[in-house]
Order: sequence, then structure tokens, then C-alpha cells
Amino acid sequence: MNDSKITRRQVLVLGGLTLGVGAVTVTGLSGPAWADSAADVVLVPVGASPVAVLPGVDVQPAAFPRQLAVQVKHAGADLPAGTEVALTYDPRLYSPLPAAVATVGDRLLRTTSSITTDPKTALATCTVTVAEPVAAGSDPVVVVGTAYPVLYPRDLVVGPADATAAVGRKNVKPSGRLSLRPRRPGTFGGVATPWGLEVSGVWSRYEWANGKRWYYFPVQITLQSVGPGPVPAVAAFSISLDPQVVRDVSVTTARLNHKTHDAGVRLLSQTRTASLLETRWSTRMKLKSGDRLDLGVEVRTRKPTGDLPTIKHPSVGLIDMGNHVTQRQTGQTSMSRTDAVWE
Repeated sequence: MNDSKITRRQVLVLGGLTLGVGAVTVTGLSGPAWADSAADVVLVPVGASPVAVLPGVDVQPAAFPRQLAVQVKHAGADLPAGTEVALTYDPRLYSPLPAAVATVGDRLLRTTSSITTDPKTALATCTVTVAEPVAAGSDPVVVVGTAYPVLYPRDLVVGPADATAAVGRKNVKPSGRLSLRPRRPGTFGGVATPWGLEVSGVWSRYEWANGKRWYYFPVQITLQSVGPGPVPAVAAFSISLDPQVVRDVSVTTARLNHKTHDAGVRLLSQTRTASLLETRWSTRMKLKSGDRLDLGVEVRTRKPTGDLPTIKHPSVGLIDMGNHVTQRQTGQTSMSRTDAVWE
């Protein structure tokens, strides 16, 4: 159910962020999820900046809640022990916490939780049981998980299912489901075709101190368009190196789809300090789906006199590509090496 690229520690950190004071913002009010003669219980979605989900080609990016969370409001009477809150979600979009939590203010409530999967719909449901009574007016927030970045090639999620919530009394199946889908921001835009870029390359190693010290630098940078749409901006990137080892860097060749090509590569800027040599480059290429641009890099090195007190690990990354909601999550918009030996 968890994405293999998301670690347990990352899930715990993201879950912890949802519980921070001030991180929980109540937005929108639903109708009662269930009610009896003692108290009315209302579920309220917990709002934060929604995440965009790309359902496919030529459709609008969809808005989904960043947190799988809901507030249980019960102003009329105490919430009895055994109350159950069930949140149903699409496991392609959400990663559950190792154990769901419920809070009142800064206090954790005693709870138990379990996750089941519907074999017909493949949707998962986390049912949280509150093991202690909660006084009227103390409205608990139940958090069961968080959205994670769905990475290429699974980042186009066809037919994503709404996250929903329901509440029920002890030994009564939760019912009256409430959709947790947030209002779709206007910044998500209209019908669009997703696009994406991957950065990869080839490294060379410079050695000194009789081969006991070394540093890596790029000799080729590859930009690969994964489509399905064209990249809406010209390809641009930065190269960051350590000036203690590198004198200067230049881009000398370009090949488009394995053929020599005039890509219009030009140096935008150069920053040089005692600890950083950064060059920023642009091309005139708006890569189409499937295009591959290979750029040859020439680096001139300098030999350090001895051990170095620090090192700037080399990195290459996309720049100036815009903040496009429809940009696919390739997980490879930069590359680096951290295995230098300098002392």
C-alpha cells in the first residue's frame, strides 16, 4: 500500500507535520454524519494546501486533500468511548501512518486502528476507534495518513477516487460518508496535457594525493522528455561544483536524439565564491515527448595542495522551468555525487 520510494521515516515526519499546532485548519462544514438524541456529530474536513493529481491526458488536474484527516465536532454531549471514525482512500495517492492518531489540542487520545481493503474497488479504509470518552466541546482531529508524491511512471493516476470519512457509535458501522475533496484552486488551470523531464548524465573522477583523494564532475548531461506532452519551457539547468578542485566549466557539444544539433546553449550567469562555482545555462530547445538532449561538458580542474577542509558536492539541476501544475513527478529533476574523498 505504501509507495516503495517513500520511507517509513518520511511518512512519520509528514504525519508529525499534520499534528503541529497551527497546522490544522478547519475549512468547510458538512452535514451531520450521524446523530442521536444525546448529541449531533458533524465531520469537518481538515484543510491545507491541496495537492494536484494528474488523471491523464487532456483532462483537468484534480485537487485532493494533502492530509487524510477529519475533525469530529460534537458540541451537544460527550463523545462516548468506542466511537469509530472511518476514512476511505485511494492507496495510489495516500500513504497511511504506521498507526492512526487522534488529538484534542496537544493531547493524544487513546485509540486503536485497522486498515482493510475492498477487493471490488481496491480502496482502503482505515477505521480508528477512540478508546476513551471525549468531553463535549473537545473536538478531536483524526489523522490517518498523508498524500505522497506519486512518481513516474505511476504519476498519471487514472480515475482517482475521492477520500471520504464516516463516523459511527460503538458496535454501529460508520455511515453517512462525507467527501473530503477540497475546492479546486483556480491555479490548477484547465484541460492540459502532462509533461515531464528527467535529468541524468555521466561523471568523471579527478584524483590527487596519489589517488587517495578524488572528486567527481559531469562530462555529459542528458535531458529526457517523458511526455506525453511537450515541455512548455526551454530546457535550462545549473551546474554547481567546488572551486577548490574545478577552475571552470563549459558546455561544448549537443546531440538531439543521438544526432549532432545546434541546441543554442548559452551561459546565463556564473557565480564564484570560495566554496561554490555555479554556472547557469539555457538552450533554445522545447523538448517534445520522447526527445533526448545530450550535452557534452568540459571541466578544467586544479590540483589541491593537500586535504580540503570542506567540499561542495557536484550537482546538476533544472532551472527556470516554471511552476507548472501539469509537470510530472519524475523524481529525477537533478543529479549529484556525494562520494568524494577530500580529507
